[in-house]
Amino acid sequence: MKLPERFWVGAFSRSRCIVPMLGYYEWTGEKGSKTPHWIHSDELLAAAGLTWTTEVTGERRRVFVVVTREARDASGEIHARMPAFLTRDLWDAWLDPQPLTVDGDNAASKQNRLQLRDELEASSSTIATTMRTHVVDRKVNNVRTVNPSDPSLIAAV
Repeated sequence: MKLPERFWVGAFSRSRCIVPMLGYYEWTGEKGSKTPHWIHSDELLAAAGLTWTTEVTGERRRVFVVVTREARDASGEIHARMPAFLTRDLWDAWLDPQPLTVDGDNAASKQNRLQLRDELEASSSTIATTMRTHVVDRKVNNVRTVNPSDPSLIAAV
């Protein structure tokens, strides 16, 4: 996992969040006939996120992104990237409001980012070993007609 690109350094240094998820979808195949896969674990997943405030259609809004990494295990069979996940013991450090940036000391700031990145890499690798996948119904491909609370959306087919 590499350090965040320049655009993300500020959020990585001081605006981290956790994005809870049961799992996520990835697709394989050619456009028009893609097969959806549900990738999940037995536990609720805590994806590493970055958050900031920006203007969206003329209004100030809080937005977020999920940090991604090279896929491993079940995810790697389906897609080249996967969310970076946090083990429970990393939650407090990830959510620590103390900025990683040290005023006037670029080397210390970079070292702080590298340390947290390495902890995230180790944490995410641990979670990746628990991931598994199965094919789900293609109805998940149509967000306009599907009921998002339908439990069959994550059922194996």
